[in-house]
Amino acid sequence: MEKIFVTGATGTIGKEVVNALLKKGVKVVAANRSQEKAKGLFGDKVEWVNFDFEDPNTYKTADDAAAVFLLGPPLNLRLSEMLMPFVDYLSVKGPSKVVYLSANGMEKMKELPFHAQMEAKLKSTTLEWTILRPGFFMQNFGNYEMENIEERKIIFSPAGEGKTAFISAVDIGQAAAEVLINEGHEEKTYTLLGDRLLSYYEIAALLSEIIGEKIIYPNPDENTYRSVLKESGAPDFIADYMIPVYNLIRFGKVENVSNDLQNLIGRKPEELKDVLKRDFGS
Repeated sequence: MEKIFVTGATGTIGKEVVNALLKKGVKVVAANRSQEKAKGLFGDKVEWVNFDFEDPNTYKTADDAAAVFLLGPPLNLRLSEMLMPFVDYLSVKGPSKVVYLSANGMEKMKELPFHAQMEAKLKSTTLEWTILRPGFFMQNFGNYEMENIEERKIIFSPAGEGKTAFISAVDIGQAAAEVLINEGHEEKTYTLLGDRLLSYYEIAALLSEIIGEKIIYPNPDENTYRSVLKESGAPDFIADYMIPVYNLIRFGKVENVSNDLQNLIGRKPEELKDVLKRDFGS
């Protein structure tokens, strides 16, 4: 049976891609730098390989795969610089089928051009590329806002009053698996979104209902957000990265809808309320 090479295999999205592929009976090569983490998530169900975008000596671990799921590390301003050498390698020696995880609306951000650069790079090659542009992840509230929500009773994100269609990582994983193992998706770009536009005020109301305590969205401005991050010890580049991302919501640049996800997975997307119940429910 052919194998699928999954980069970032132990992250929020990567692990869901692996899980979706395993459920379909596909052999998976979990590519990351921690065998211990991969073993903890998948046991002996996957083949683990040590892989590092910044170490070309590890690129050959993808050689015998049928396709590659290309996912860069989060919060990295050098993303395209890191990933392009691997794309060059695949163009010459590796699998020809590549599915790249981009992001909804990122092509509109001059401050963070790396996804646009990666999309252009793939389109300039002879690879059989497919681009996935998911929206904001539903699991980010549990992954990154848990302490704020449970201890401080706030969601602290500078997203203004804008709305967007959040998407579950589980749904992204299933959509990626469909594209990786089936034909007919070459040179196509899919926008993966949930089916309901929500503001952070509405999400605070959902969390209040689930947790049983009042959760507030204070709608911080950029300066307040930046100063709070700095006071908490976060390096400056975190704010430099996150403010333009949240501005996509604040200024209505990701208030779009799409049927691509439902067409790929054959069902309605997961609801944010259900994901929040899993992450925050007792």
